[in-house]
Amino acid sequence: MPHAERLATQGKAGELSYLSWPGPSAATPILYLHPVNTAAAIWSAVAEELDETRRALAVDYRAHGASQAGGPYYPVDYAMDALAVLDAAEVTRAHVVCGSIGGAVATELALAAPARVASIAAFGAALGVFWDPAALAEMERGLRELGVRDWFVKHGGGILGPAARTDAGERLTELATAGRDGDRDLEIVVELTLTTFGYADSRPAAAELIDRGDRPPTRVFVGTHDPTCPPSMAADLAAALGGDLRIIEDIGHLPMLEDPLGTAAGIREFHDSLPEDLR
Repeated sequence: MPHAERLATQGKAGELSYLSWPGPSAATPILYLHPVNTAAAIWSAVAEELDETRRALAVDYRAHGASQAGGPYYPVDYAMDALAVLDAAEVTRAHVVCGSIGGAVATELALAAPARVASIAAFGAALGVFWDPAALAEMERGLRELGVRDWFVKHGGGILGPAARTDAGERLTELATAGRDGDRDLEIVVELTLTTFGYADSRPAAAELIDRGDRPPTRVFVGTHDPTCPPSMAADLAAALGGDLRIIEDIGHLPMLEDPLGTAAGIREFHDSLPEDLR
């Protein structure tokens, strides 16, 4: 697959940056949703590994990557960012591929615009993380004491599994710290990180999807060494969305960064299993 083109569109909180990989219009495109405190580029190796028969988009949420900052920073807000990118790219329906809080974002997107979501493939994902106040306070203290870059240098490797690529920790730090105009702002990172790990809760959206009875086909993948969204959380996400669960041995929280080839293979297998009219 060719390297992506960097494009931009206007979202509710400001300008949104996104990556676009070309592909034929006949196949349903992919929309990639990244984990919090990373960026669209976390999916680059996965997107470039997949075959050239499918168009792909990857959004930088507000206050991530090259997108402008501007709250609020809940999954439903990131879902609106994703919808703005789909509109700008004139994509009517996409296979959503997501990581971490992207599972909640995909759920909110499926609730808000069900016709736009052909399927969901989720990696290390959950409907919320739900840290207690003490853990949130400790994380905030650490961010303020160390700063964004040094905090990720110190803690980023802890969410990776033993089979992760050797450069995964370094790559995570760069994705977490690089913003639109240099390093990301500490206060914004603190705000959106506390929101994601403490307050975000897309279980009501999942319940509404269940009541409505039109959940998209879903497969959830989780690493055996994921400390953030462990297998129990992944199982809850799969059950809420009516999907199945696949365990990835020796991988942590970021399969798309730790093992992009394996992640791409999982996505391809899932899409190949879907009914012909969804592919």
